[in-house]
Amino acid sequence: MIYQLIGQVLGGGFVIEHCSEKSQLFYRMHLLCKEMNNAFEAQLKTSFTKVEILYHIDHRQELSQLELQHLLVLDGAAVTRHLRRLEEEGLILRSKKEQDKRVTYICLTELGVQELQVLSEQRQAFQEKLLCKFTDEEIVALTDVLQRMSSNVKNM
Repeated sequence: MIYQLIGQVLGGGFVIEHCSEKSQLFYRMHLLCKEMNNAFEAQLKTSFTKVEILYHIDHRQELSQLELQHLLVLDGAAVTRHLRRLEEEGLILRSKKEQDKRVTYICLTELGVQELQVLSEQRQAFQEKLLCKFTDEEIVALTDVLQRMSSNVKNM
């Protein structure tokens, strides 16, 4: 089927005509991801990736840069750029162990712990606004659908 995108912009996206329900769902999910990221960054004045990085480091207490790269599903150069910024902000420390100088380990500074606390509270408020009109049952059902889709992607 040929997709016809009409140039009329609605809510940041294009109206899709003559597309299957699956195609419309795929496109709407794509737009939703962009809209959520933009709204998150506008309200918290930071990227979701920064919050995610701080969370993973805090959760593990200390982890290697390579482990973080795998958790974030980002390439090494992108992780290095993010970590450099966080280090410049005084939120993380990078170090090497005597046993293996090739591995870089990351941990949060006290300032990083405080920043994560503030960002976690802001993320929670954002999440509450985003999901305020959904029932617990709808959230569970949507989570299940998204987990199944994620599994399909991983099996491609």
